[in-house]
This record gives sequence, C-alpha cells and structure tokens, in this order.
Amino acid sequence: MQIILYAIPGFILLILAEWVYGLVRNRNTYRLADTITSISLGSISRLRGLVFLGLGSWFYTRASNGYHLFDMPDSGVAIWVFALLAYDFSYYWFHRVSHEVNLFWAAHVVHHQSEDYNLGTALRQSGSGLFGFIFYLPWLVVGIPPDIFFASGALNLVYQFWVHTQHVKRIGALEYVLITPSNHRVHHAQNAVYIDRNYGGILCVWDRLFGTFQDELEQEPCIYGIRKPLHSYNPFWANIHVYWTTLQDSWRASRWQDKVRIWFKGPGWRPADVAAAYPVQKSDLDDFRKYDPSVPRARRLYAFFQFVCATLATTGLLVVAGSWQPAELLLASGMTGMAFFTQSLFTEGRRLAVPLECIRLIISFPALAYLPLGTQESMVATLYLAGSLVLLAALKLPSTRAAVGTADY
Repeated sequence: MQIILYAIPGFILLILAEWVYGLVRNRNTYRLADTITSISLGSISRLRGLVFLGLGSWFYTRASNGYHLFDMPDSGVAIWVFALLAYDFSYYWFHRVSHEVNLFWAAHVVHHQSEDYNLGTALRQSGSGLFGFIFYLPWLVVGIPPDIFFASGALNLVYQFWVHTQHVKRIGALEYVLITPSNHRVHHAQNAVYIDRNYGGILCVWDRLFGTFQDELEQEPCIYGIRKPLHSYNPFWANIHVYWTTLQDSWRASRWQDKVRIWFKGPGWRPADVAAAYPVQKSDLDDFRKYDPSVPRARRLYAFFQFVCATLATTGLLVVAGSWQPAELLLASGMTGMAFFTQSLFTEGRRLAVPLECIRLIISFPALAYLPLGTQESMVATLYLAGSLVLLAALKLPSTRAAVGTADY
C-alpha cells in the first residue's frame, strides 16, 4: 500500500503533463468533469480500503501463517520475478471473471464508465469490490512471502497507470509481450470487436495463451465507455448502479432460477421475460455522444475547488491511517465522501447542489471536534469550511438544472 501512496504525487504530475501535452498538440483527451469523477472514484476506493481492509487481511494473515507447500526465500531476484508472474497470472483471471460474471462486473464496471481515455481514467477504481482477494490466496499457501507478494501487486497496479493514454501508439516488438497503451485501449473500448479482450495487467501473454487477445485495428477507432452508459458524475451511483439494475432484474424475474442465475451470468444476460418487459437502451455507436451536461462556469470552478480539497484530505487520511482509531477513520472518510458526492451535484448542474452543500459544510463544523487533529490542522479545516460557505454566497451560483444530459437515477 505504501508504494501506491508514494506513487500518488507522480500520478498527479503525469496527468498534468499529459493534459498540457494534449493542449500543445491540439489533441486534448481530458474533460474537467469526467476527470474529476475518475480521480474522485479513485480516492473513494482508497477510503473504502481504510474502512474494510480487515476482510482480505483476515484471510491473508491465516493463509500466510498457515501451512506452506514450499519455504520460499524472502529475498533475491528469483522470488521477485516469480511473485510478479504469479500475481499477474492471478490478476488476469480475476480481471477476466470481473468481465464475465455479473456479480464481479458490478464492482469492476466503475473502471470502464469513463467515455474518455487518459491517465486520469487509470485512477477510476471501484469502491465496492470485496472478494478479489480470493484469486490471490493460493500463492500465499504455495509459500510466496506476503510482503513480496503484496509489493508485487502494488507494482502491477503502478505499471497499469501508464497504459491509459492515447498519445502512445505502438512500442514495437514489446506489443507481443507487454500490456501496452495500444492493446489496453482495446480493453476499454465498447466496439463489438473489442468487448471483453486484453485482460492482462503487465503481460499480454496470458491473453494470447487463453484466446482473449485482440489487436487495435486502424479501421476500427476505439469508442470508450460502457454499452449502457452511466450518464452521471455521481461517484456513489457509479459504484452501485449495476448492483441496483441487477437487483431489479432479479426481483422482476418470474423463475427462481433466473433470480439467482442473473448474478452469475455474463453482464449482457437477462431473463427473457424481464428483457421483453423492461428493454435496455444501449449506446448507438454510429452516432455516439458523450455525456456532457452544460454547467455554468461558477459551478465548475466551485466543484474543482472542492475536488482539490477532498483529494488532499484523502491523501492526508492515507498518511495518518495507522495512528487513528477505526471510528475516527470512518467519520473522516464519511465527511470526505460526502464532499465528493456534493461536488458531483455541481458538475451535473443539479438544483439540490447548493442547499445540500450548505448542509454538508455546516454539519462538518461539529464533526471536526471528534477528529484527532492538531491545532494547525483544525485551523486549516475550519478555514476551509468557512471559506467554502463564503464562496457559495459570493459566487451566487445558479440553481437551475442544465437541460443537456440526464442521469438515470
């Protein structure tokens, strides 16, 4: 986890560098609201990890302290190479199952919702997945030292960051071995020829071995996003919308087998009676339009300010997590998560944005008293809350909802 924490400043700098490069080359791949949503989802994923870390850790601890098939060394090049390969192999199957089983897709879909493709998209991570750890447990039983295995997982995730770009075309012979920007663009595309392809984390050899590789085609430009578009910047709706629609279909199904089966079938499968009675409108790829509500500049500026503050708060929580009590982390995570929620109301141009933001800021004042903040931290947090209230009044933010773009919740 520390590897990810130390990598965050580098991620942000590279995102800024890619944005500037795109502007200079007249090929900008960023939109403010979408990028804010992607990074907010990444922050919420980290906050969820602080709250629910114990579930996977409980299993990992017992697996690593129990019976081992082999006593493997805890240092040396060979064990690191083996651990990296082992993790990447398990990641391939976890990633594949996350696309082919609805229960897992409901969590993973978050990473694919963005209709843009850039380094910011890499940070768009799920805040609801709880069962991925089961794909990695066998390697601890085999005997890979936990510290090396967990570090391999962090390095795998860091590697995947750089492949989320449209500015790198191909990298020669390495295309046959590594996951590259070209073949990962395929993975994020919703074109029929690209759906459910290229699952590898670092290596594409697993895709080639198991028949899931697809090359990027010049005659088939990638269209990013999911076939049933999210049409929302709300990070919490982004995390639950597939769970909710699947639960609705399960409830509506007339056969008990279908009520259960829908959770374990592929994401496109629906009971015949439900599909007939409740048809789903999917994206028209021949006339594809990105979700892009028209929102006044004042709202966008305020949302960006809150996004920066909430992201800094998330990073701070990750730094102090080891010294805070669970209840304190839960309260602080909830306050930060609420900031991400109200921020999304501004980027969507919703009428309730201003009143709900006022409520959030006002109730945050007494909540600060329960957090173990130092004098300086308390002063900064108080100034932030007071300043936010002043900004709301000074900007005279419009309360009318934009006519362009609607969220399906």
